[in-house]
Amino acid sequence: MGSRATEHLGPARKLKPRHRPTGGRRARGRPSSSRLSVGADAIVLEACELLGEIPPRELSLLKLARSAGVDRSLIRYYFKDRSSLLLAAARHLFGLLRSRLASAESRFADDAETRIRAMASALLEFQIAHPYFHRLMIDEVVNSPKPDAQAFFRSFTAQGIKTFRDMAAATMRVGSARAYDGVFLYLAIIGMCEFFVTGGPILKVAFGKGFDPADVNRQYAEFLRQYVVDGIRRR
Repeated sequence: MGSRATEHLGPARKLKPRHRPTGGRRARGRPSSSRLSVGADAIVLEACELLGEIPPRELSLLKLARSAGVDRSLIRYYFKDRSSLLLAAARHLFGLLRSRLASAESRFADDAETRIRAMASALLEFQIAHPYFHRLMIDEVVNSPKPDAQAFFRSFTAQGIKTFRDMAAATMRVGSARAYDGVFLYLAIIGMCEFFVTGGPILKVAFGKGFDPADVNRQYAEFLRQYVVDGIRRR
């Protein structure tokens, strides 16, 4: 497995695929002790790895079990259903993003404009590393009817709104920015980061099929850093 989704947890331990014994279906309930050598964290990490390559709608428990090299019953033991697993993956990935954003906030606590640039860069880098993150949040969190998913959505949304409104207030206090609501900047940055990642076909037309993604990523990151601050400056 790669290292994108393993910034906080250790690498998932791989098991060789196990075949069910013949002679009937396996009884429901706790898997045998030999199948518990891979824990819930490892399963979530494997799901996050797959979500770096395929959209959430394509991630089934069977596909995850095959990728992790475990029996599907083990996944069902830790997670009651597919939506519970994907919510756990969303929580884990958001934790990684929150860590990056917190680092940017703390490093530039006294300079609101630089902090906005750093936050935008962190969001873009994360979206590039996890291209289906936003789709995961929309499909499995925002639009979920489950109370725990909705509570998670309200929590991280309120946190993001407060952070960007605080930064907006700071830029207005020093007189460098016109009056604006930080929630609009929050939405604008999310949109600019997400569409850059999903807009690959446009980039191929603009730069040619053989363009260097890393170079274009760097150029866009610099453009984004400048744009998000220049767009709020006092006229």
